[in-house]
Amino acid sequence: MKSNEELIKDSLSLVESMVSDGLTDKEIAEKIGMSYSTFRRYKTQNSDLKTAIAQGKDRRNQKVVEALFKCCTGYKYYEEVPTKVKEEVLAEDGRTVLVKEDVLIKSVKKYKGPDLNAQKYWLNNRDKAQWKEDPYRVENDKKLTKLKEKEVEAKTSPI
Repeated sequence: MKSNEELIKDSLSLVESMVSDGLTDKEIAEKIGMSYSTFRRYKTQNSDLKTAIAQGKDRRNQKVVEALFKCCTGYKYYEEVPTKVKEEVLAEDGRTVLVKEDVLIKSVKKYKGPDLNAQKYWLNNRDKAQWKEDPYRVENDKKLTKLKEKEVEAKTSPI
């Protein structure tokens, strides 16, 4: 039987992959055959395990950044759409028309346009100095607070 150190050393790439896929610590510990409490302890002590977890989180975060960027710029995608098809068929007597219905699934190419909220979020977080909503908000809030303090002071002081 392997020791916990050997178990972790042999599972580093697997741990990184599982973290990237979004598994919890409890699920990861179970999959590598270790108790949850032992995994948590090694997570704080073992630098190789810390690195593997950090790299897995970085990969997962990169996926989110790429998805956000796609929302900002717009993208094309395929969607399966059911389509009802009607076919008219003459009966054997030649007078009656029978309608045969069928449902076909077609793959349709669609376009999702850029999302203004995603763009705003991206720009606010990438270059706060240039893109924040109100660059003078903090300064104005401080001035407003001082005015309110003076107003309260004036109301409470005896004249």
